[in-house]
Amino acid sequence: MTVTVVVLTYDSEATLVACLRSLAEQHTRPAEIILVDDDSTDGTLEIIDEFAAHSPITIRIRRNGSHNISRGRNIGLGAARTPVVAFLDSDARADPGWITGLAAAFEAHPDAVVVGGGVDTDHATRFARALAVSDGAVRDTATGGLLLVSGCNMAVHKDRAAGHAFDERWVHAEDIEYAHRVRHWAIAPQARVRHASRATIRGYLRQMYRYGFWKMRYTLHTGHVRLVDYSASAALIGTAGLALGSGPWWLLAFPAFCAAETIAVAVLRRPSPSLLPLMFLGWLVKNTGWGLGVLAGLGRAALRRPGAPLVPETAG
Repeated sequence: MTVTVVVLTYDSEATLVACLRSLAEQHTRPAEIILVDDDSTDGTLEIIDEFAAHSPITIRIRRNGSHNISRGRNIGLGAARTPVVAFLDSDARADPGWITGLAAAFEAHPDAVVVGGGVDTDHATRFARALAVSDGAVRDTATGGLLLVSGCNMAVHKDRAAGHAFDERWVHAEDIEYAHRVRHWAIAPQARVRHASRATIRGYLRQMYRYGFWKMRYTLHTGHVRLVDYSASAALIGTAGLALGSGPWWLLAFPAFCAAETIAVAVLRRPSPSLLPLMFLGWLVKNTGWGLGVLAGLGRAALRRPGAPLVPETAG
């Protein structure tokens, strides 16, 4: 089974070399690698040119320029010359058996249109290392089924997809929306990648806000409800309500909630004690960003015009 790997890039010079090297070191090499670049302004294109000059794998570049992940995925799907197209993020590294694992899952599940692999967290700073501990624990204990299909490690079998493309109205959560729509998906536990955690507080806050916002839209669009996804919003609202009704000391309830999550992860993962303050900070940032994103998504849906689509033609 031949596989094309599509990597979406945007100012990816810090991580792209490791990503491409991991593809060159695959036990089963990809037939080609397509880099879909979103008008990078750093050294991304120079890195691609240098890698292509010495690579035994065919390298092609396509331009996106829309800052729309779904459109970038569709560009890669349309350009691929093989029936199976695997997606790897530019800040991720694939294990040597990644492509072999994806292909094996498609062979084991002849009706599968989408296959999702395992994701391990990576880190470049101490804050990112703390996030990796917490995110890894969450992924191991609180996720299941369709939500294990992640855009940083997924593959599409074009011959089985019946022409289904990614919905370009979905700026984020496009991976699970696509898998939900095609309905035939499978998990490839042996196809693993290491994906970088956000290195800064600001970057992690923005990421969590976007994830919460689009997770709310996904829930409203599909009816798929997972109560744990709304615990942060409930904690924010509950803390604010108690503080208004019973006094400002109740504002401490929210950091107490985050501290409890930190302790639970520490019991499960037993990290270095020096990481615990950063893990607590990570939970504060995650719950604040995710919780506000969910509330913003719910508010946007409540304010939309009657009869208007949940996801507008130009989604942002």
